Amino acid sequence: MHVKSFCTHADKATSQLLLETDWESILQICDLIRQGDTQAKYAIGAIKKKLNDKNPHVAIYALEVLESVVKNCGQTVHDEVASKQTMEELKELLKKQTEPNVRNKILYLIQAWAHAFRNEPKYKVVQDTYQIMKVEGHVFPEFKESDAMFAAERVRYFVCLTSESTDVVIKMPELM
Repeated sequence: MHVKSFCTHADKATSQLLLETDWESILQICDLIRQGDTQAKYAIGAIKKKLNDKNPHVAIYALEVLESVVKNCGQTVHDEVASKQTMEELKELLKKQTEPNVRNKILYLIQAWAHAFRNEPKYKVVQDTYQIMKVEGHVFPEFKESDAMFAAERVRYFVCLTSESTDVVIKMPELM
């Protein structure tokens, strides 16, 4: 696991000194997770710590990182984020967060994930959280269906050579 590299990129991507999103660092973070160099559980835990920073700039950039890894890093990240614990943590963060941009981004992400995972029974907690929050009176930002799109899972192709010199191609989803 490349913890030092991940931490360096996470610190850069969420720096309070940023004037705009550091996409280069975010893409490096996504690559580290997708390649299996950084475990999804560790990455999401580190990002969640950044969400609780007192500086709203750090929190908003951490939400950008979180959104990007959910969209680009596949099931291992989805399993970590679309959990009861993470949904509860986001709801708690909303209660103590006064910065409107951070609040709106949290609401936006919960809504987008509820839409994206609507047909995934194992991620029902996201849909439930969204519905409960609507009933509680939370006002969600305007939503476009394209906001909930994810990158396709990476697929590796393996060529197996047989004795009859006929190649067999096996398609396997990449496990991270």
